[in-house]
Amino acid sequence: MSYFSKIYTTNVLQFARFFLAFSLFLTLICTPFKDLFPEFHIVKLKDNLRELSSLNYYLWFTNIKIPYVITLFILTLVILGVYPRFLSILHWWATYSTFYTMFIIEGGDQISVIITLLLVPICILDKRSFGWIKLSNPPCINKYLLYFSYTTFIVIQIQLCMLYLNAGVAKLSVAEWVDGTAIYYWFNNNIFGAPEYIRFLLGSLFTNGITVSLIDWSVIILEIMLFVSFFLEQKFKYILFFLAFIFHFLIFLIHGLGTFWISMTGCLILFCFNPTISFEQNIDEMKKIFSYYKNHFVSILKI
Repeated sequence: MSYFSKIYTTNVLQFARFFLAFSLFLTLICTPFKDLFPEFHIVKLKDNLRELSSLNYYLWFTNIKIPYVITLFILTLVILGVYPRFLSILHWWATYSTFYTMFIIEGGDQISVIITLLLVPICILDKRSFGWIKLSNPPCINKYLLYFSYTTFIVIQIQLCMLYLNAGVAKLSVAEWVDGTAIYYWFNNNIFGAPEYIRFLLGSLFTNGITVSLIDWSVIILEIMLFVSFFLEQKFKYILFFLAFIFHFLIFLIHGLGTFWISMTGCLILFCFNPTISFEQNIDEMKKIFSYYKNHFVSILKI
């Protein structure tokens, strides 16, 4: 168990927290304020204030712009990596409050609330004043607290692998996904579909019965394989990270869900990377894996 203490010597946690915070930060500054927090919606929330919603600090103020600025300030500090043990709590609080106040939300915002909460027991043991700093020696941490931190990290990974399992298996109960046409409908949807330039470049792939079915079933297989990756060796996790990163990036290009791509990148770092080595070392290991398979593939072609 002592090896897990190395998580507090690397910058992997900070990279994940950066993407989660940056996603919400972009949502707040790039979306019109009145669209995110319409007055009628805020009034309704305040009229139905109960139980855990009392933790929502947006509802404490008459002027909603005050908690809005507070949130941006907290997210900025998280992005900068200042005092992870303290900011992790504020990060969750800001994410929770914003999610349950915004009128417009998406899946990336919801998963961020869960993951930032689960990161608190891990980050609270991080004694660094700056999360981007890489240390040569792990800090001295009580073994029971370290065990709890490790357990929470596993819970995060279980949460994410179940998310992908649910996404993949749920599609099997939808006729359009099973017969290979769901991707066609989503690609050409008038509201959520691809922009004109993407349709011009890639439209032929979504009108051909063979390619559209391959794309459709590739999505299902990838999501189920991401669930399976929880049980696989690290080298396979790197491959699936790369595929999932490209997958979410394509969702951004086609459906415009940029902040979803960013927040899921943070989640994938926690899910697929080795947290006990630096982010840069993880990237190097990933390059080695791809280089190995590339060379292996080339040698087969030469036979």
